[in-house]
Amino acid sequence: SGFISASEGGSFGDDLTMTGSLIVSGNIELSGSGKGQLEVDYRLFDTGSINTTVHDAGAGVGDIVKFGGTTTTKGTVYYLKANGTWDQTDADFGYSSGSLAVALGSNSTTHGMLLRGIVAMDHTVGGVIGNPVYLTTTAGRVSTTAPGSGDFARVVGFRVSGSAGIYFNPDNTVIKVS
Repeated sequence: SGFISASEGGSFGDDLTMTGSLIVSGNIELSGSGKGQLEVDYRLFDTGSINTTVHDAGAGVGDIVKFGGTTTTKGTVYYLKANGTWDQTDADFGYSSGSLAVALGSNSTTHGMLLRGIVAMDHTVGGVIGNPVYLTTTAGRVSTTAPGSGDFARVVGFRVSGSAGIYFNPDNTVIKVS
């Protein structure tokens, strides 16, 4: 037991064993190869992390992937194409099924795509906090208003903060509205 410290840019050797508590102020980055186990009691999805008066659209925390090399618009929704790239959703044409993610920056590989978590959209989503959020017929956009006749309806989350903060957790059900 005791304290462990490393200055900025510092590192530890190959093995590190600790008994007791580790308190970190800031970020922890883990990397390496092989298999391992990381146990976490809980993950905090804090709406302060997406406060648009402090952060830009596309600020998000949660499950994030970085691949595809696609030029993206932060704070808008994309679907994963068969070739491994991303394209914006559109409830008119059924570009709403399959894997969805919200762009966190201008490139899917550099900045990442949020698969599930809380995120600030680049537009007002309408409704009130707690309302379900649907994909719209405007590319990459979401709204608390369900799409209309002939469109594809899919709940992708719920409004949680401000006018643009949502909990993004796409339902697997897609329905064509008659």
